[in-house]
Amino acid sequence: MNTITIVGTIIGSAAFGAVAGKLLDAFVLSRINDKYERKKWLREIKIEAFTKLTEELLSLGVKGQLHDDPWRFRALAAKAILLLDDPILIKDIYAFIDKLYQINTGSSVAVSNLPDDFSIQLPSGAKATKKDLEKGFSLNELEKHAINIANELGANLKST
Repeated sequence: MNTITIVGTIIGSAAFGAVAGKLLDAFVLSRINDKYERKKWLREIKIEAFTKLTEELLSLGVKGQLHDDPWRFRALAAKAILLLDDPILIKDIYAFIDKLYQINTGSSVAVSNLPDDFSIQLPSGAKATKKDLEKGFSLNELEKHAINIANELGANLKST
């Protein structure tokens, strides 16, 4: 009788352990796993959106022919912007797009003391006008701005 009681206790304990294990798995471990999978999914979405935006920023919109259409550029940036929680970075992205459009349409305000009819002979033999120089300097500054935004996007991605 003693042996039957011991075996019954062992079987009961094993059954209780199996049920407790299943309950632990169902309620605790599945939630932890779901949270991990959600973070992984969100990171993959961010990588995709930030990569597309960074490609366009660093090519100054030329890669996707967005340099002269701020609305298409904003549409491409929308997915990345929705994934950002940094309002300053969001404003930087919009400012970059607006500045790029201004430069490419000639409506950028560049400060220069050069006369309007200024031109210079380049070593290649080509002539550069005041407008060419202004656009070149503006694009150089814009390129630095694009690099800063790309770095901020990378930092945001690393924090997730």
